[in-house]
Amino acid sequence: MIRRTRAGALAVAAFLGCSQPPPSRTNPQLLQDAERAMLQANYEKAAGHYESFLAENPGDAQRAEIRMQIGKCRLGAGQPELAVRAFDQAILEQPSSHIRWEILFRRAVAYRMQGDSARAVEGFRAVAAAPSAERGRSITNDELAYEHAVALFRAGNFGGGQAELRRVSLTGPYGKMAAPRLGLTSYTVQVGAFGREDDARAEAGKLNGTIRQVTGAPTLYLVLVGSFGRYDDAQRELQRLQRQGFTDAFILP
Repeated sequence: MIRRTRAGALAVAAFLGCSQPPPSRTNPQLLQDAERAMLQANYEKAAGHYESFLAENPGDAQRAEIRMQIGKCRLGAGQPELAVRAFDQAILEQPSSHIRWEILFRRAVAYRMQGDSARAVEGFRAVAAAPSAERGRSITNDELAYEHAVALFRAGNFGGGQAELRRVSLTGPYGKMAAPRLGLTSYTVQVGAFGREDDARAEAGKLNGTIRQVTGAPTLYLVLVGSFGRYDDAQRELQRLQRQGFTDAFILP
């Protein structure tokens, strides 16, 4: 009888322990402050709030997601090295499958921003091979195809990049970025986009550039300078043009 009573008491204690709510968060306002700063594109401030929250709540049940948010903030702030570190820490927290695939995808973006095309391509291929149900809704097919294409272009694989780019819907949110890159077989520098062909021709004439028409709503006329087989050569031309005042210029594809 005594044994039964003790066993019953232990069972009740175990049940009560499992049914108790998780420990309350310390200073949860930090998460709200981080989200607000992120929406305002104040990415470094947002990352700081997230990191402060984890310092006070190291065992939080959502620590993988929070570390992923830190990585996103670092990407937004143009700090790919810190982003990779945050994503690596998030993976170590053993997140659920759809969170894990998003972390791997964002880390591949960070690798691309670092200039590590090989790791970026490897990461995008792994995510593309994952079952769509596991990837969840946070990574759209268009976003994945576009980012994969850009990484392939950076690696010098224009054929593979164009194949991925053709997967992107031109009417979707990534269509405007994909359209100017379709069909390109070398790197070039875009210095402007005009709604009137005459304006584009006038600008191209000053720079000994060329014009590329991109059909859409509206139709645009791009002013492009140079044709380069190596990304490094395109970067040098970009830097030269930026010194001349074309600060919004960028490399295609």
